[in-house]
Amino acid sequence: MLNLTVIITLYKTPSKQLLNLKNYKGLKILIANQTPDRNLKKKLIKLFGKKLKYYQFKKNIGLSKSSNFLLKKVKTKYCLFTQADINISKKNIEKLYKFIIKNKFIFVGPNILTKKNDKIKLGNKRNNEIVKKLDASILMMDTKKLEKTGFFDNDFFLYWEDIMLMKKINATKNKMAKLNNVSAFHLGESSTEKNFKIDFIRWNNYRYGEYLYDYKTKNLKFIKIVRRLISSIILIVINILSFNLRKINKLFAEIVGILKFVGYLMKK
Repeated sequence: MLNLTVIITLYKTPSKQLLNLKNYKGLKILIANQTPDRNLKKKLIKLFGKKLKYYQFKKNIGLSKSSNFLLKKVKTKYCLFTQADINISKKNIEKLYKFIIKNKFIFVGPNILTKKNDKIKLGNKRNNEIVKKLDASILMMDTKKLEKTGFFDNDFFLYWEDIMLMKKINATKNKMAKLNNVSAFHLGESSTEKNFKIDFIRWNNYRYGEYLYDYKTKNLKFIKIVRRLISSIILIVINILSFNLRKINKLFAEIVGILKFVGYLMKK
């Protein structure tokens, strides 16, 4: 019996991705859904029974805040932080779990495969290695150590929060490890539906997070922001003439991300 908790945040998650969650059956699981959906709640209760604790938010509060909300609810020493579009076997979950218990790391991650027919290719790599960064789509975490270090930075909404956290961890004595002989399948950015609104949310928060990260790590160059703002405005005009709606949407998102960051600075 694995004494750990699985934590997953959802936002407009495609129903087909929920099939991946069956691999966590029998484990304690905390799910935060940022989209009101009574039918989904019923399905998850049917799947997990009493092992499930389900939390529903009225709006999208962002990955950092929703993840921190769940992390604070974890009662076990270890937790599996993951996403709905991750597919990992129970056997590989157990390998991550046993490794982190034995070796006392703060984070342990698997080898991420992005295609269904992909196979692990170790080459000259060792079965496991100490690393400075991991793919945050699935992490076995030592919850107690992370609590002492500090959870995700709530200033980030989506993107860059994992990079910021790992940078903070690397400044401590805590270590992270990658198990090259343990795999998980991840079809990138499929944990959420795709449409103009979702794309807009992704793109503007990516740009916002990029500048926020640079600001917090003291690497921000304002000339970079000005150049991107000007180029985005020019490219919008060009793409309006060619009626490239997807590109226009992305460029508007870029501008909103920049303005969002400027608004953040003005509150400081």
